[in-house]
Amino acid sequence: MYPRNLSWIELKEYVEGNKGPLILPVGSLEGHGAHLPINTDALIASFIADKLAERNGWISLPPITYSIAIPVRPGNVRVPPMIFRDYLRSIIEHFIKFGQRRFVIVMGHGGPEMKNAVTEACDSLCRNHDVAILAFHIARILEELNLVNTSTDKHAGMWETSIIMTIDSSLVRDLDLYRRIKPRRYGVVGKPLEASPEFGLKLIEAVISHIGSFVRSFRLSGCYYNWLSKEAR
Repeated sequence: MYPRNLSWIELKEYVEGNKGPLILPVGSLEGHGAHLPINTDALIASFIADKLAERNGWISLPPITYSIAIPVRPGNVRVPPMIFRDYLRSIIEHFIKFGQRRFVIVMGHGGPEMKNAVTEACDSLCRNHDVAILAFHIARILEELNLVNTSTDKHAGMWETSIIMTIDSSLVRDLDLYRRIKPRRYGVVGKPLEASPEFGLKLIEAVISHIGSFVRSFRLSGCYYNWLSKEAR
C-alpha cells in the first residue's frame, strides 16, 4: 500500500479531488518452487503498484492475495472463479460508490480463469458506471517488451526470481538445490539459477514505466486489458 500510513481521510480527499487512479495489485497464494515464497505473485504486484503510485502521486491499495490457483499442493489456494469475480467487482464498486472513477489493476498472477474473471468483473462495472478500469498482467508486459520469453520462463524461473531478489533477497532460498535436482520437480518452469537482482531491477523499472505512460495517456472511459490488446470497451 502507498502511502504506507494511508488514512481514510487522505483516501477521501484523494477520491473527492479526482487526483488520479486507485491502483489495485492482484496476486495469488501459489507454490513457486522450493526457493520462493507462496505469496510471490502478490509481492511482485504489490511492489510494482506501490512504486508506480509513489512516482506518480497516486494511491495503491493493499493486494488481493487469495485468487484462482490450481490446487495441486497445500500452498495453492483456489477461490472459485465466480466468487473471485464477484469479490473483485465488490471491491471496485465500493470505491465507485464514493466517487472514484479511475482504476488500475496490476496482476502478478494470470491464467485463463483468472483473466476471464477479471474481465467479467470489470466489464460489468464499465457497463453500469462511467469509469475507466485498466488491467495489466505483468508477464504480458515483459513479453511485449521482449524482456522475457514467458513460454520458457513461465513460473518461478529467472524473471520472477530476479524480481524477488530485488525486492528482498532474504526471501529467496538456497538456489544450489537446483544444481542437484531439476527445478521441474518443484513446479519451476524456467531457469532460476540465471536470476540476478540487477535483472530484476531492469524488469521492475520497465513495467513501472510502461504502465505509468499508458495510464497517463489514457483519456477514455471503459475497460482495457493488456492481454486482449484492445482499447476501451
